[in-house]
Amino acid sequence: MALQWLLLPIFLTPLCGLLELELPFKNRKARDLYIMAPVAVTSVFLFVLIPNRPAGTLHLLRLTEHLSLALRMDALSCVFCALIAFLWPLATLYAFEYMEHEHHQQRFFGFYMISYGVTVGVALSANLITMYLFYELLTLATLPLVAHELDEKAVYAGEKYIIYSISGAALSFVGIMFLFNYGNMDLNFVYGGVLSATSPNRHLLLLGFFFTFVGFGVKAAVFPLHGWLPTAGVAPTPVTALLHAVAVVKSGVFAIIRSSFFSFGPSFLWGSWAQQAALAVVVFTILFGSAMAFREQHFKRRLAYSTVSNLSYILYGVLLLTPEGLTAGLAHMLFHGLMKIVIFFCAGTVLCKTGREYVDELEGIGRKMPFTFSAYALASAALAGVPLLPGFLSKFRLIVAGMDVGGAIPVAGVAVLMVSTLLTACYLFIPAVFAFFPRADFDMRSLSGVPEAGWRMLLPYAVLCAVMIITGCFGAPLIELLSRVAAGMV
Repeated sequence: MALQWLLLPIFLTPLCGLLELELPFKNRKARDLYIMAPVAVTSVFLFVLIPNRPAGTLHLLRLTEHLSLALRMDALSCVFCALIAFLWPLATLYAFEYMEHEHHQQRFFGFYMISYGVTVGVALSANLITMYLFYELLTLATLPLVAHELDEKAVYAGEKYIIYSISGAALSFVGIMFLFNYGNMDLNFVYGGVLSATSPNRHLLLLGFFFTFVGFGVKAAVFPLHGWLPTAGVAPTPVTALLHAVAVVKSGVFAIIRSSFFSFGPSFLWGSWAQQAALAVVVFTILFGSAMAFREQHFKRRLAYSTVSNLSYILYGVLLLTPEGLTAGLAHMLFHGLMKIVIFFCAGTVLCKTGREYVDELEGIGRKMPFTFSAYALASAALAGVPLLPGFLSKFRLIVAGMDVGGAIPVAGVAVLMVSTLLTACYLFIPAVFAFFPRADFDMRSLSGVPEAGWRMLLPYAVLCAVMIITGCFGAPLIELLSRVAAGMV
């Protein structure tokens, strides 16, 4: 396929989203069709593009002799694009029912569509400068979604989100400039990186990598830069589901993968203080996020802290700097997206249909919403690492990769992964038990008005649960493909 086709999935939904902000629609059905059409077309086109990706680089704008804005679709881009393309239409369908009685729907869906194309832009960037541009645009595109309600809590969440994000982006830009000035002025993504163990200015370049890790780590919610993520839970659930499963946090993870394996490079970083420091941060974040999720009683904030922990699962695999670690990290990036979006959908369905926000308010509600909480239970079991479900595949590989590397911090990470898995089972299963098995003296009449979700919410549940079961039972070919991506063989 021609390189120019890379522009379509980046610009179609943003252009339609900008038009949607101003177009008058006769009714909701017409508006929903207008929204879903470009989202579906973009997803279908990405799935066509993935096995037929064009070779080479599409240069959009030459900035200097050594810097340009450019697009390229490599194997890693395909992995991220597949996750985006699969989950975004399902989240959009879910959002139609969730937002049915909310205000400012046109503004919401306009920025929702814009965010899709910008996220694809992050995936298809050919170098650090282009990725940085889309990374910043993603912050601006998702800010109106985080602050959608425009009440005191939403405005505070938006302010916190923008301050954290811009500060992190500024720090990562400093790291990029270190690579540009003290490296070889090559910011293009190359598997294995552009530096070697004998590169001059090693100490400055290691500092530059740590700056990029911390800066991009804001969106990946590493401790202590995670604070914006639980606060952003005030946004409508279709937003938080995409924030936590696909767009923002996975863009942070993706940027760190690019920096580690395709810019600075594993051979340059291996055994350095920068690698060890970054590993120590993510190992602590895994334990911290799980502990905070266990003690948190607000349902959505509990899931937010769970995301904080699980994002660092991915980064732990990445920062081992081995193909096996990257394979496990990529697997958890995909599987976490599937599992966590279902769990957040469930929390959103409860909030939308009943207004309940806390774990102790879920007692007996599974009897009234059996499909919703069955999906929640399945996704929780998967995220906890129950065998024959996808979370087990990725967690097992993370543990094996950590043990293979050895050393104090990687082995400590293995121990933390095991503790975190236990805490995950506790903080996710407790709401399911409350929902399906109320106390003997519980008055079910208090739930008499609780409805099950409508088909626009239930269909995404059904599709996602089916995919979870399939990938859990028959995930070997996918893991093999990811291992080839991690080894630079495709």
